Amino acid sequence: MKLIITEKPSVAFDVAKGIGGKIEKKDGYLKVGDYCITWCYGHLLEIDDSIAPNKWEVESLPIIPQKFSYRPIKNRKKQLETIKKLVKEAEEIYNFGDAGREGELLARLVLQYAGVNDWNKVKRFWTSLSLTPAVVKKELQNLKPASQFDSLYYSALARQHADWIVGINLTRLVTLLASDRSVWSVGRVQTPVLKLIVDREIERKNFKPEDYTVVSAQLEKDGSQFPSYLSYDFLVEKGKLKEGELLKKEKAKEILSSLKNVKEAVVVSVKRKRKKEPPPLLHSLTSLQKEANKLWGYSADRVLKTAQKLYEDYKVISYPRTDSNYLGTANRSLVKSVLEKLLSSKEAFSKLTSIAGKVADALSPAVLDAVNRVGKRVFDDSKLTDHHAVIPLGVLPKEAGEVEKRIYSLILRRFVGAFLDYFVYDEVKAELKLGDYLFISQGKNVVSPGWKVLYSSNFTPLPELVEGEMVSIRKLSLEEKQTKPPPRYSEGSLIDTMKKLNLGTPATRASIIETLKERNYIFVSKKSLIPTEKAFKLIETLRDSKVSSPEMTGEWEKQLDAIYTQNLGRNGYRNFYSDVCSFVREEVENLKQKKIDSKPQATKKMLQFARKLSKQVGRKLPSTDFETVKSFIDSALKEVKQKQENGICTCTCGGKVIPLGSKGWKCEKCGKVVWKRVFGKYLTEKQAEKLFKGKKVFVKGLVSKKGKKFSAYLKLTDEGVKVEFG
Repeated sequence: MKLIITEKPSVAFDVAKGIGGKIEKKDGYLKVGDYCITWCYGHLLEIDDSIAPNKWEVESLPIIPQKFSYRPIKNRKKQLETIKKLVKEAEEIYNFGDAGREGELLARLVLQYAGVNDWNKVKRFWTSLSLTPAVVKKELQNLKPASQFDSLYYSALARQHADWIVGINLTRLVTLLASDRSVWSVGRVQTPVLKLIVDREIERKNFKPEDYTVVSAQLEKDGSQFPSYLSYDFLVEKGKLKEGELLKKEKAKEILSSLKNVKEAVVVSVKRKRKKEPPPLLHSLTSLQKEANKLWGYSADRVLKTAQKLYEDYKVISYPRTDSNYLGTANRSLVKSVLEKLLSSKEAFSKLTSIAGKVADALSPAVLDAVNRVGKRVFDDSKLTDHHAVIPLGVLPKEAGEVEKRIYSLILRRFVGAFLDYFVYDEVKAELKLGDYLFISQGKNVVSPGWKVLYSSNFTPLPELVEGEMVSIRKLSLEEKQTKPPPRYSEGSLIDTMKKLNLGTPATRASIIETLKERNYIFVSKKSLIPTEKAFKLIETLRDSKVSSPEMTGEWEKQLDAIYTQNLGRNGYRNFYSDVCSFVREEVENLKQKKIDSKPQATKKMLQFARKLSKQVGRKLPSTDFETVKSFIDSALKEVKQKQENGICTCTCGGKVIPLGSKGWKCEKCGKVVWKRVFGKYLTEKQAEKLFKGKKVFVKGLVSKKGKKFSAYLKLTDEGVKVEFG
């Protein structure tokens, strides 16, 4: 009997279909001809914590086990016994775990528990493609010896044991140091990631914004208007500003006043530079998470789970847990077959999303012809990791959900775009003299849109300008601005930073962020990740500790990768584990004398409720400790009740305007509604009051249906909130 072990039941059924023949369902496995196919439910075994003392006390630290033992995860004992029985009867065993570090560890631990001693009879199944019947049949003829992946297993084991050693020692120690009696979770990767978020918040708090003013002109030639801005370099060159000095309002007013009688601008110079921009690289999981977060605010975890569903259930994309943006040269024939499938199914995916519709419009036989011409921008063996980039393999069915359609469309767009022409444009910079001052106009004049046809157009063309000619000045104005602090991390930008710093893997980065949320270290507000008071306290305590250092953790990840890539095997594991144990001993000794003066923190549910109330009353939650949050909830509930009874204001019709929870506001008499979110922008209660009182409200950063940002006046009419320009 040949035994196949998969990572989950759904994969087992895919494999059974691929083998072909009658499928017999048994208790905990399937039988197809000579094959028995059993499965795990993710990890079935966990490190047995009984190797650590039950009592948490500083004197017992550090905990350094000489040997790790494992125990069945709750409710998994029965399946383990089924696997154990099948292993004893098997002549050959095939490991069908996910093709990656964690998949290797998961299956190996189970097979060891089941009593496998002769690893020569164990073979490894390895592919990045979805498990269609054709792929299963082909790869069953291409099985590899288990020994070929020994170093991958030791890399995974080193990662698991390091995480346990660091986590159990420093979590216990920091918890014992804290005065609030709650558990303070510390982790090899999660704590450095948290430090990135906390440090960015500190940087923002310490940032002192400065006011400055921009002098702008709206110019016109042959009916085409275009903007121009006073040259900063010109002001420095003429001694009107020092290098690095900001233009203040009073000086800007003087400049504007001196230009009030100037009616025309003269074109001093026009510089054009032809540029070619290649298509974006194919998607890795990181770039996919980043783009989906930017467009729709999806969490990294949600994108990963959706991509996994597209891979496992729908079988329309390749293996998603990859950090590669490239394909191998051997994948050209696969790419051609996928493009041929897409070409023949244009109508099937053209209506999935607006993105997919643009892809359908751009797809043609010429795209197929380009596969042979495209070089290392797409096909580069030297840039491959265990898996190639995420690509589509088929067409997503119409019944798929909205999120699935969106994520699939992003993968589809990158894939087809990779074989479209370069985006070609002229970068134009014009210098214009207005009175005694030099202004600059810049734009992109499109020569050939190429792959940009797949994206929303946001080009800023300039009319054809000629040196020495005069253009009309339609308007001169001042734009008051402020210097801005560095932006908070979004999940997309944090995932990107984690990749650059080598923190975690494609498979674990999303779960690390989710862990920080679950443990009340961060929360999400309008796509931004914001640290709690508990997070500040933890990083303050560990600031001088290497456990909070992204650089050190990134170096550890490189060492873990090297165990596999350099085939270091058991010795690689031993050396890494020894280094981690030395690190933990040193850190425990250094931290023992510290104290954390902390208040008991609010629960996750309390914080969620408080933030919901915060939006309704328009007040920020001042802190995340239990007493502050409780007091905030009590006062906010009274305020909400009061506004519900008395209204936030009186409408022009004389009716009372009441809040609609966190969704918006409504007049009880005439029924007019102002929704909280209008044209992609969230309105404040004060803005809503002005609208109900019949006033216009000027709002910046509104978003059109095509995704373009604009500024305009909002006005409340009988049909709802409408836009007015000018």
